[in-house]
Amino acid sequence: MTRITATAGSVTTRFDTVFAAMIASCAEFCAGARQGRDIEQRYHALERRSGPDLARIGLSRTDIARVALSSTRH
Repeated sequence: MTRITATAGSVTTRFDTVFAAMIASCAEFCAGARQGRDIEQRYHALERRSGPDLARIGLSRTDIARVALSSTRH
């Protein structure tokens, strides 16, 4: 009976490890999805601005993607 208990504990430990890794992977995926949405929102906010408005903050249309990715908020 001791051997069965030890094996069961070992299986439980492996399950906990695998489950924790799955949860961590899901959390990383969700964080990446949130980051992607933030980039998209920054991109569209800058894209909606006029050329003169972008120039006033020191940007041109070609800078929009770089600024959106670099997390700079304007």
